[in-house]
Amino acid sequence: MRSYNYKKTMNHPITLYKLWRLNLNFGLSLMRGILFAVIFLTMLAFRNFFNSIGSIMPGLTLVLYVGIPWLLSGFLHKQKYNGKKIHRFLFDFANYFFSVYLPKREYANDQEVLYSNIKQVTFEDTIIRRRGGGNDEIKDADQKRTRQSYADEIG
Repeated sequence: MRSYNYKKTMNHPITLYKLWRLNLNFGLSLMRGILFAVIFLTMLAFRNFFNSIGSIMPGLTLVLYVGIPWLLSGFLHKQKYNGKKIHRFLFDFANYFFSVYLPKREYANDQEVLYSNIKQVTFEDTIIRRRGGGNDEIKDADQKRTRQSYADEIG
C-alpha cells in the first residue's frame, strides 16, 4: 500500500481563468484578486493624495492605480503570517480580537478565569503584638522561638 502526500495539491490556490464572459490567457489567483480589489478601493478612498502624485508626470496615474495594487497584492499573497496565509490569519485575528481582547477575558490553563474584574486582595506588612495572655501564648508574633527541650519534665 502506498501513501500519498496531498499537501502541495491542497495548498494550490483557487485560480480563475474566466471572469463572466471574459476569457483570460493566464490564471488569476482568487486571493490575489481580492487583495488587489481591497488595495485598489483603499487607494480610491485616498485618491486626492495619489492624484497629486500622478499629476507630476502624465501617465503615472495609471501606473499608480494598477502597479501598486498588483505588486502589493503579490507581496502580501506570498507572505506567511504565523505560518498561515493572509485570509486565515485575518479570520483568526478578528476572532481573537472580538471574542477575547475587547471583552477583556483572561485565560489560565485553557479555561476562562471567572470574576477577574474583582479587585485583588492585598496584605499589609504589620506586626501584631498581643497584650496579656497566658505563659504558653506567644506575646510577640515577630519573635523567633527556639525549641526547648523537655528533658527536665520527662526525666
